Amino acid sequence: MFLKQFVIAIVIDQITCQDPKPCMSPTTWECNEIKVDPSRSFTEHRRLSYDARNKRERRVETVEKDSNRTFYDELILWNENKMYKLDLKTRKCNITVPHRGWIPRGPHPGDKFMSINIIGASGYPKERITVLQFVSNKTQEVKHTIVSSPDCIPLRTTMFSATNDIEISTYYDLNIGISDPGVWTPPKECIQ
Repeated sequence: MFLKQFVIAIVIDQITCQDPKPCMSPTTWECNEIKVDPSRSFTEHRRLSYDARNKRERRVETVEKDSNRTFYDELILWNENKMYKLDLKTRKCNITVPHRGWIPRGPHPGDKFMSINIIGASGYPKERITVLQFVSNKTQEVKHTIVSSPDCIPLRTTMFSATNDIEISTYYDLNIGISDPGVWTPPKECIQ
């Protein structure tokens, strides 16, 4: 009897102590984003619309490199292998292919769990947030993702490339869903 209870306790312990599997982030959302590439003195402030199901993003951004500022409206449609980039100062549109393949902003199946952490005051439930960290290496880049728990809302994505570039994207004011479905229509300057 004791041996049976001991074995059951060990099995339960093994089940409850397993690393969390990657959670599922919302498939469509909008947010503000700050993207930094320290090695190139490069900062972007964006309004981001994200659709994981259809592999597309809309970015209205201010790009700061050194002391220069430029403004762009980008629509990236990975399923069509097309990127519309409108310079908001000159109104000139460039239609090209995305500079990299689709990379989900939240955790992806197969990502490796790294840790669970509490940010804030651990003794005060309303003054803290629990976050999960995941890492993946599916391309020539390593992706480190931090999401809230239990909702799996993306908070930060860091990309480490083979050329030693680092891109850090921090998301805030995130709302689930897309408020304007017209966001997926290319800018009128890009339609010929």
